[in-house]
Amino acid sequence: MAKELTRAEFRFAPDAHLVLGVVAAAEHFAQRKHLDDAAVQALMRAAQDACVGTFKLLSGDSAMLGVVIAELDDRIEMTIEHQGEAVPTAGLDTFLNAVAEDAPSDEVSGMMLMSLVDRVQYQTVAGTQRMTLVKNAPASSSKE
Repeated sequence: MAKELTRAEFRFAPDAHLVLGVVAAAEHFAQRKHLDDAAVQALMRAAQDACVGTFKLLSGDSAMLGVVIAELDDRIEMTIEHQGEAVPTAGLDTFLNAVAEDAPSDEVSGMMLMSLVDRVQYQTVAGTQRMTLVKNAPASSSKE
């Protein structure tokens, strides 16, 4: 029997308090995939930092942040999307700034996100900027 895929979807205004729901969902999915404690904490931190870092890119009175966390057989994918400034939360410029040590300490850097998850992908579709964070599951949990 195929395992049912699980997901959680969030859509909220830029409020750091609301990010706690996303962080809790990230923790839940990480534990379901049997990630070790360090990996669980890393995914939770990536969720919080990516969401809060995206707030500055939102524009307009009705600016909203969308987050989808999906549990797949071999990984967890967290997609963060917005329709504000056409710049990813942690794009190439943040990688270069981090290497040059010029990045402000309160900004999310691509290098920091890459140290917390296994892959970061960017995509723009119909004016919506999407960043997907991927955390791979241990090989043994995909066979359960």
